Amino acid sequence: MTEPAHSTHALGATRGWLGALGVALALALAALPAAAQTDDGATPGGSSEGGADAGGGAATDEFPDDDGLSDIEVPDAPSTDSGGDSGGDSGGDSGGEAGGESGGEAEFEAPDEDEPDRMRMLVVDAATFGIDPVVGRVASAQMRETGAAVGYQVLTQQETIGAAQQLQMPYPPTPADLWRVSWVARVHRGAFARIWAHAGQYVIEVTVASLDGAGPFFARGTAGADDLRAVVDQLLRTALPAPDTWNRSPGEEAAEPDAAPVDELGDLDDPAGGGEGQGDAQEDTREPEPELRRWALTVQTEAVIGASQDFFYNHLVGARLDFRITPTILLGAYVAYANLNARNDRAHNILFMLQFENRIRISSDLDLTIPLRGAIGYLPFNGPVIRLAAGLNYAVSPDFEIGIDLLTPTFWILPDRTAVSLDIGIEGSVRF
Repeated sequence: MTEPAHSTHALGATRGWLGALGVALALALAALPAAAQTDDGATPGGSSEGGADAGGGAATDEFPDDDGLSDIEVPDAPSTDSGGDSGGDSGGDSGGEAGGESGGEAEFEAPDEDEPDRMRMLVVDAATFGIDPVVGRVASAQMRETGAAVGYQVLTQQETIGAAQQLQMPYPPTPADLWRVSWVARVHRGAFARIWAHAGQYVIEVTVASLDGAGPFFARGTAGADDLRAVVDQLLRTALPAPDTWNRSPGEEAAEPDAAPVDELGDLDDPAGGGEGQGDAQEDTREPEPELRRWALTVQTEAVIGASQDFFYNHLVGARLDFRITPTILLGAYVAYANLNARNDRAHNILFMLQFENRIRISSDLDLTIPLRGAIGYLPFNGPVIRLAAGLNYAVSPDFEIGIDLLTPTFWILPDRTAVSLDIGIEGSVRF
């Protein structure tokens, strides 16, 4: 009875040994493919299809640069209203500028200064809402091409991303955010587009911010898949001021961007301040401002029509010498011959006045202003005179200006009463 027992124990030990050997062989065979892949030169853990690896190789990009987008076919817009007329919520489907898809922090570099006389601009990648993100990529590339075509030096996508990350700009940006990132990037203007679908068409809304204080500028249009590039080009040309237009007032000289990037975001708190590296040695790339003509000699004739109980008519013919403190504020000294209504006949006198004037510009294309004037003077043998006026002034040329005072209440303070008149004056000025 003991012999069968010994045989059973030996058979069991043999089966256990064979099982352990089988497990070892299985583990060895499983390790062979990984070793073979390593021997072929591929990095362990990398992609086996494209030869690109996630650890150190260059990952393939479906759209590596803007040039590669010229042949991309734009998909048709969805037939349903996926974005709404308002442009969607605060987050878009494509957010490369805010640092989401850039794959890490892009280093910001100063704009190329090979052409220092050209104004600079940046284009923040377009935000898409409920549509294929390729539409935003195509629109952004077209905006950069259009900016260069109209004469701007356009920052690359990576330079714009670097400036946005330095600012930690929210995405999509508001017009104020667009102004700030333009300041950080030291460009003159920044552009951005929102795109969504409505009724089977793409709706494109372009926003442009300008560091000269003008704007922001907006343009909106609709396009299909075939004419998307053409519509984006037209909208940007409509919203973007010409590169030779810079509406800077004298007090905003420091708001002009220079070529070097800012080192600290604290400079944004005081755009007009002169931080380090912003001395007089900076190269000035601004368009030259017209020379400010400080003095003006004006000849005026004025009809004085009494508005009190006793009607009267006086007439003034005089000259005024104005000194221009700023482009909109003037001080003047006025002397006029006064032909006055007397009790029995006409009387002659001389009127002396000092005048303060503030100009309100009502057109960016024409030198047309509304002068608001206040003057105080003295008429000998009569008393003080107070004159208020508003009208229109138009500069025919840099040297000559014509104007009319339409609303001119004047108070003649006499010894026994105060007479009120409503005047109408016409004048011509020579600037020098």
